[in-house]
Amino acid sequence: MKRQKRDRFERAHSKGYYAAINGKSSEECPFTSLEAREHWLGGWREAKTEMGKGYFT
Repeated sequence: MKRQKRDRFERAHSKGYYAAINGKSSEECPFTSLEAREHWLGGWREAKTEMGKGYFT
């Protein structure tokens, strides 16, 4: 059971990461669950930080 939850949150994180890379706003988070939303936003913030450092063009 824990593995499924962890995988779900990892997917939420990676979806947020790729959403930021593709130029989506943080307001466009598709998750309603607080935990999944936090992971999505964490991925989104991580990508924005890396974009600010010049990792992506």
